[in-house]
Amino acid sequence: MSVPLQVLFCTGQSDPRSCALSPEQQAFLDALDLPDGVAVPWNFPYDAGLAPHRAVPLWLASLRHLVLAVRIRLPRWSSAHRARVEARLREADRTLVLAGSIGLDLLGRLDLPHDVLARVVVVAYGPVATRPPACRTVRVASRHDWLARWWAADVEVEAGHLDYLAAPELLAVCREVVAELLPRSGGAR
Repeated sequence: MSVPLQVLFCTGQSDPRSCALSPEQQAFLDALDLPDGVAVPWNFPYDAGLAPHRAVPLWLASLRHLVLAVRIRLPRWSSAHRARVEARLREADRTLVLAGSIGLDLLGRLDLPHDVLARVVVVAYGPVATRPPACRTVRVASRHDWLARWWAADVEVEAGHLDYLAAPELLAVCREVVAELLPRSGGAR
């Protein structure tokens, strides 16, 4: 039995040994004021058995994201991750994916089935994607973001590439999408 809505993050892994949410990601979900059970407490690849969150130096996180940008283009990468992500997305009637930076490209390169993508809405913040998924996507970017500013945006905010989650405009966009996706009877906590 699936739940009506889930909200989850899909970003690159700064630490491949963990998919726990960062404090900033958890604070953003808390600020969305979601009903119980809607927020997914893990990031990609949604494996609760991985290590807890730990801070990673920016240089190392950047290097790991660069390596990931190459790996996601290999067929074996999508084969290794598609089933887990598809199963996670099938756990709800609708899913709001909060895709940061490379997360939009990561999601697109999984080649998920059309019936799964039809139930997904992505809010991509600071999106860096040459192959986004074939689903409804709201792209949020900033002219101050030297990585994402080269792609078209639906919403422009004042943020750098690493601080979108602190932008009130992003929170407002996500609240609007959540209100649209929540069943009318399940909108209150």
